Amino acid sequence: VPRDPALASDYYRQAAQKGHVSAQARWGFALTRGLGVPENQLEGESWLRRAALAGAAEAAAGVGGLYASGGALPPNYAEAAMWFRRAAEFGVRDSQYNLAVLLGRGLGAPTDLAQSFVWFSVAAIQGDEDAGRKRDEVAQRLKPEDLAAAKGLAASWKPKTLDAAANEVTVQNDSLGNGG
Repeated sequence: VPRDPALASDYYRQAAQKGHVSAQARWGFALTRGLGVPENQLEGESWLRRAALAGAAEAAAGVGGLYASGGALPPNYAEAAMWFRRAAEFGVRDSQYNLAVLLGRGLGAPTDLAQSFVWFSVAAIQGDEDAGRKRDEVAQRLKPEDLAAAKGLAASWKPKTLDAAANEVTVQNDSLGNGG
């Protein structure tokens, strides 16, 4: 089947309006990126926020990204940190990295090098090589006792359980075997 971003976006919009959380996230991303529809970051943020509040981890990461980068929305690092934290807690590696950067620089939250170390560590464990380098840089700035505590937190960290209904696309078949 050939790709048709406009058609896909229309299906996402329809499902989003009916309350399908994963579709709300995809519709929000389509709007914020102009995929098959005119770009509208304000409306896209609204749909991403709705999906994030319902448990969609990537949508939370998307909202954080919108507030961190600005664009049509004014930069708001406190909002970005809050949304990155929500996504990071569910295991979204990029949000773990982004939250660590904000905490390390004191953007949107007070500077917290120990927490910055924890989030860089967790992202590094998931394969982010740059996070590993940043973690090591932050480690050099921590007192030995703070570093030991942060290492313990990072080692014991476990992601929150994702709600599959909010984070996966599911297809329901009607009696004719068609999706719908």
